[in-house]
Amino acid sequence: MSTMNSLERVVAAIKMEKPDRVPVTPLVISRALRVLGYTTDQCLYNPDKMAESKVAASLKFDDDSVVAGTDLFVEAECMGSKVTVYEHTPVVTEYFLKDRKDIDKLKVPDPASDGRMPFVCKEIELIKQKIGDTRVVVPVTGGPVTQASQLYGPEQLLIAMIEDPDWVHRLLRICTDASLAYWNALIKAGAHAIVLLEPFSANTILSPDQYEEFTAPYCKEIFENSWSQGVVGINHICADTSMIWDKMAGVGALGLQLDHVIDIGEAKKTVGHKICISGNVHPVDYMAFSTPEKVYWKSREVIEKAAHGSGFVLGSGCDLNPNTPEENIFAMVQAGKDAVYNDDLTIEFVRESYPKVDA
Repeated sequence: MSTMNSLERVVAAIKMEKPDRVPVTPLVISRALRVLGYTTDQCLYNPDKMAESKVAASLKFDDDSVVAGTDLFVEAECMGSKVTVYEHTPVVTEYFLKDRKDIDKLKVPDPASDGRMPFVCKEIELIKQKIGDTRVVVPVTGGPVTQASQLYGPEQLLIAMIEDPDWVHRLLRICTDASLAYWNALIKAGAHAIVLLEPFSANTILSPDQYEEFTAPYCKEIFENSWSQGVVGINHICADTSMIWDKMAGVGALGLQLDHVIDIGEAKKTVGHKICISGNVHPVDYMAFSTPEKVYWKSREVIEKAAHGSGFVLGSGCDLNPNTPEENIFAMVQAGKDAVYNDDLTIEFVRESYPKVDA
């Protein structure tokens, strides 16, 4: 029934055109490494193992993207913060900026040589060698505000936004320059799209006015730079974003990834007519701990809310836990395969691949 490859399918959704079916990107990131039996720390500095695992996982689950990298701390680590690798992901455990005057020590990293940046770029090159332009190759990166929080500390950054906003903007300028350098390297390596992860900009942390002042201008610069080179920028903010959907849709990204806590039907009504949205099955309650039947029918519920009219990619609300059962990933992907587009861009389910259960 399918007539498009995965890249064509996602491009059609982003352009608000007619895909053959609903595209699916379950955010199989660190979970992908487990397909070949690797742990995160075994692959973090080994682009060969990383690329091999990511491609194997995408071919196994038959979803529509391959996500390069593992986390949003690459930039902060390159600029001096210390990370510790846990089961799931690296996490910043020591901030580089001990005092505001330490900002003079910050340098924009060189993606060709600093930290993990060259490893992620090499991973993309290897993935592209294996699959070409058949699936979307999309790395994840940390946004400027989130970088700043991982260089100075979240609480300290919030205080500085009130006490010394000029200093914060100086820090964000450096973080944005780091993002631009990294994104340009990722684009050169062959990325089709790039995700900007900005969890520090969620409504539970920053007000809409703070998003407007501290997040939006710098994100817009990054997204406009990527699109000028023909690469799609995707705007992802974890947790509640319901107060800033319009602002998120106006910074130049071509896609919004939405977390499980929001009503994706409301997001579709608010901004889904002007930007492609993606999400938002709960990565823990459903994907990690529920049954394939419940995952399948929850995925269909999300499709019904958000897929009509195109401009939608089915996915999990955030990165999957490395122990997520493969049966649940298969169930999500199957829900997308069962949802085809009519000529008027309405959705029709062509089969019920799993028995109906109570959600």
